[in-house]
Order: sequence, then C-alpha cells, then structure tokens
Amino acid sequence: MRSIAAESAKLKYPPLGLYRSDGPAPGSKQFSETAKFKPSGACSMTLVEKAFKDGTPCAFSTGTVHCLGGIRGFGLAPPAFSPPGGAMGSVRLVSSGNSRCEEGRAALDELKALGATAERLELFSEGEGFKRDPELLAASFAVMPKIPPIEGCLNLAPLSGLKAPPEVVVFLADAQQLSALTVLAGYSRPGFDHVAVPFCAACMAIAVFPLAERGKPSPKAIVGLMDVHARKIMRRLVGRDLVTFSVPWEMFEEM
Repeated sequence: MRSIAAESAKLKYPPLGLYRSDGPAPGSKQFSETAKFKPSGACSMTLVEKAFKDGTPCAFSTGTVHCLGGIRGFGLAPPAFSPPGGAMGSVRLVSSGNSRCEEGRAALDELKALGATAERLELFSEGEGFKRDPELLAASFAVMPKIPPIEGCLNLAPLSGLKAPPEVVVFLADAQQLSALTVLAGYSRPGFDHVAVPFCAACMAIAVFPLAERGKPSPKAIVGLMDVHARKIMRRLVGRDLVTFSVPWEMFEEM
C-alpha cells in the first residue's frame, strides 16, 4: 500500500499502519507472554522504534504489554496482573513518585523484592514529573479518549506491506515535514483545527488517541512523542528532531 504524502514529504522512515487482529501477524516482534507484572519496565516504544527503523512488524496484547500505561495507551483489555501499588502506584510513577506516601513506599519495597533495576527503582521512587500530583493525573485519565477494550492484538507494520487498510497511519516527521502533513490534514476540510498535540504517553498518541478519532465528523490528526521519557528510550531513532503524526485511515485517504 502506497503513501503519496510520505513520498512527497520525503520522509526518512516509511509510514506504519496500525490495525487489530485476533493474534499477532506472522514474523511480528512482541514481548513474551506473561500473567504477572514484570519489574523491568520494558517500554513498548522500543518495538515501535524497530518497526520504523528496520520495518519489523510488532504486536501488542494484554498478555505482552508489561505496564499499565502501555495497556491503556494501546486501548487493550485490562490485565490479569496488578503491579506494585496498583493503578495509583502507576499514577504516582508518572507524577510525583512513590516515596512521598506510606502506600507508595510499600509499593517501592514490593518492586525491590521483585528484582527491579536501580534505575527502575529510582524512577518509581521519584516519579517522572509529568503532572504536579497524582490526583491531577488521575483526573486527567478520567477525561482521556476511550475506545472499547481491544481483546486481541494491535499490530503495527510498514504500510507498504499491508493489503487491507489499517485503522491508523503513523508518520515520523521533522518540523518541515510536519508542517506539510498539517496542511494536508486540513486541506479538504473547513476550519483550522485539524491537528491536536496532546501531552500523553507516546503509545497513546499512536493508538488510543487517533483510534478514538475514527468515525468523528471532524477527526483530528495526533502529533506525538511529547513524552520525553519515550524520547529518551528512542533517542537513537528520533534524536532531537522527529515526532509522530498519526491519522485515522479516512483522513489519510484524503491526504
């Protein structure tokens, strides 16, 4: 499947297509199946990086995504496992950390007992600092886009190899290319508000946010990689210059 927009913008990395299926596509990379929380904190964006860089398809499911943020970001069904501190432990991780309250310190001890690395423990203790406090982040999650939970797999693969239309197309663009894609996103639509730049996890910006735009009368493209933690993980690929630009399939066809 071809993208004239990607060819015209001279993107360094070919666009990817996001689609769901009952199971992973043949040859897909995914994390190992587990019914338990893993303390490694492996980020699914490492697989997204491989998909862009090497053209390696990747697959995400409730059983293979090891963090609550990733499960929420990909719109997957709730997991069987409960990480240390539960949902609030993860909320504190993204905000002010777990070392400032009794429940958080207990979760930190549990994570340490599971064998987490020193780096993971420090991050869980001090937090990523993306919101002022856990309560504010929890309120933000309450109003984020929602889709019916995905029970099977969500796949990400080079668009050029897909035979059926995906649900979302994901570009990786620099500022010049982003400006061109932004023009195209609104070219055939009235008004000026056709692109959104939410602060959210990098996986949310390529999955649940654009998936939630499908079927809307005026869908929006979603600019992502505002997540500086994910940028650190993907720094060899994105450097200081690249962001994701994710569009529902219907908008991609117009572009």
